[in-house]
Amino acid sequence: MKLRFSSGSQQFEEDVTTSVYPFLEQLCDAIRVLHDGFIDEKFRLLIGAPECELCLQAAAESSQAVLRINLWPDRKRSVLVPEPSVFRFEGARQDIVSPFVTALRKLRACMSDANFEREYGAPFPAAAYAKLMQRAQ
Repeated sequence: MKLRFSSGSQQFEEDVTTSVYPFLEQLCDAIRVLHDGFIDEKFRLLIGAPECELCLQAAAESSQAVLRINLWPDRKRSVLVPEPSVFRFEGARQDIVSPFVTALRKLRACMSDANFEREYGAPFPAAAYAKLMQRAQ
């Protein structure tokens, strides 16, 4: 699964293929909330070294949201070191939600439940995915 983001002159692309896939359910839930609710979440995508962190922020009554991507050299964090932000986008909520929904639909379409579980060592988060897709329509 590749993450690709582009905004003006900013570009970010990273392959987040990993054997640890615990973030997918949280991500589905956060993208669902991002449609119209308050959110201030960070997700660590465990890709070894470096480690990618997605940050989603939106106020409850705002149509705008922020997506920030930090790239840490490893899993360690320090309050003394500023977050190493490599990408930032501020815009309409839907401009952030749509690419995630598209990527998740592609992932779901190309992998059976058995293949997903064999590949990632955990079942596909079908309930969280269904709630997100219900909201995305």
